[in-house]
Amino acid sequence: MYSSGSRSVSSRIVRPVDRAAPWGPDSVYRLDPMRYRAIVEWFAPGALAMLVMLPRLASPQFGLLDDGLTLQTGRETVGRWASVLGLIPETGRFFPAYWLVYSVVFALVGPRPLAFFAVNVLLFAGLLALLARLVRLGGGSPAQTILTLVLFATCGPAIEAFYTLSKAEPLLLVWIGLSVLAAAASTREAAPARRVALIIASGLALVFAYATKETSAIVLPISLAWLAIERGSRAARPGWGRFAMTYAALNVAAGAVFVVLRWRYAARALGEGAYTRAYALRLETLGPALFRIGAWLIRDVLFLAPLVLIAIVTIRAAPADSRRLMMYAGVWMLAWLAVYAPWPATFEYYLLPFAFGASIFGGVVAHDLWRRCRLASSSAARRLAWSALAATALLWLPGIVNAAADARVQLVVDRANAELVDFLARLPRSSRIVLNSTSANEYLSELPLHLAELKRRPDLVVQHVGAAVLSGHTTRDVFVATAMIQQPPGPTVRIAVHEAGVPRDAKRLAEMLGTSGDAVYTTERRARVVEIAMHRLLCPLARAPFVDPTYCPGDRGIFTARTFAYGWRVDRVPEPSAARPRSDIRPERPA
Repeated sequence: MYSSGSRSVSSRIVRPVDRAAPWGPDSVYRLDPMRYRAIVEWFAPGALAMLVMLPRLASPQFGLLDDGLTLQTGRETVGRWASVLGLIPETGRFFPAYWLVYSVVFALVGPRPLAFFAVNVLLFAGLLALLARLVRLGGGSPAQTILTLVLFATCGPAIEAFYTLSKAEPLLLVWIGLSVLAAAASTREAAPARRVALIIASGLALVFAYATKETSAIVLPISLAWLAIERGSRAARPGWGRFAMTYAALNVAAGAVFVVLRWRYAARALGEGAYTRAYALRLETLGPALFRIGAWLIRDVLFLAPLVLIAIVTIRAAPADSRRLMMYAGVWMLAWLAVYAPWPATFEYYLLPFAFGASIFGGVVAHDLWRRCRLASSSAARRLAWSALAATALLWLPGIVNAAADARVQLVVDRANAELVDFLARLPRSSRIVLNSTSANEYLSELPLHLAELKRRPDLVVQHVGAAVLSGHTTRDVFVATAMIQQPPGPTVRIAVHEAGVPRDAKRLAEMLGTSGDAVYTTERRARVVEIAMHRLLCPLARAPFVDPTYCPGDRGIFTARTFAYGWRVDRVPEPSAARPRSDIRPERPA
């Protein structure tokens, strides 16, 4: 508070009415809504994005899951931009806009991880600015906007999506957000030429969204549901009705354009690709997927539970703008959960679009609760509002704790992997690197790409331990790389190494090397992480097929504080005879 004479006024942005004596004891102050709105919409997104991303900027490394392929594709695509229409056809995927954007980023900044993460900060800030603008467009107040931004910036899906590179979800949300804003602006534009330009821009943004990831197809039914909301609303507003009709029509047109492009350039149908066939709906996949989705929601956004109950009870009495935002966000959230129900894996960053809508929903309902706390006519209503608001705040804290744990885990894993790549880059020319892992995971393809793209060592050969690579190596040095992992939170950010497979990998290494092994390199990174695993309350209640046992470890409770460790060991194989693996050892491969 600022004290002037006998008066105390808020230290928020103010404008003096008496310009002759702007800061004298007799001045009268009031909020400047335009300046407050500008700070909310422009300064707050950038500040939040920078604050969340500071640890990642202090430790920037490329990851071993997708980044090597991104670097290779970016290098090969520069100057051959049309080649993005025909990439990796065997998977059945068709997402040229994703490759185009990341290739442009590569062309601008090169293979520099810090520059890539700086782009991520800009993308994060831009997405938060879009989110703020969408809330304001829907009639939300500055306070609702701030709540929305904080909820989204600190959620677990945002941490994984922006603490890693090569993720499609942030790009997808940017395109969708731009399409919504352009479509809404077109309905308010009086000049015909500008209106047509905005409609075209919205349609192009939707085409780019559809061409960024297959799951973007869910935006079409979302737009139709929004149109149904406007048609069925008793307090319909012409502007919103025009927006819903325009946006639904644009989605139909953009979807048709994408289908034509996919039919023309994609080599395989959606259900025939090595990747896209997983979109087929199967009961044995659906049950565990629903369990995993529920577990992630309880782990990351449990605070939504009381807000959903309050919204169901009070939605009819809510202001028209708040009611519309709640209904639009509710449709969005349900749709983005349903689209991943057929998928055999559920990663946290998949839920970023859901979190986008959940933050709007949470910000609107929480702010309405705050208003009821202050303005409700009866003491019972105020007590109920205060109780719901307190419960929401308490249930928000576990999500913050788990998001911080995710950030620490991601930094530890990426640092250790980068150190491994640095060491392997110093190996003798034409060495072989045997990846000793229970499953042939993504590291098998990513390690040679990192060595080639970042270290200029394409001569190094990386092969899985299951291949016949250890015999007859008289002219080459052979090195065995074995990952180590201890006590990771579960679930957490995506890691290709699983703790259950580490003992088998160690046993296999001992059998391969016997007494002749020579450990030439070890690295281990540690981080103390606290986990609040409220999702484990589901485990005693779940029954097959609606359960994923990996989410229910028997050695952990709801509250755990452990030291997570992750690293690598590299052994030299000096003798051909000592390097021959037993014939009865068979590494497991993923189903």
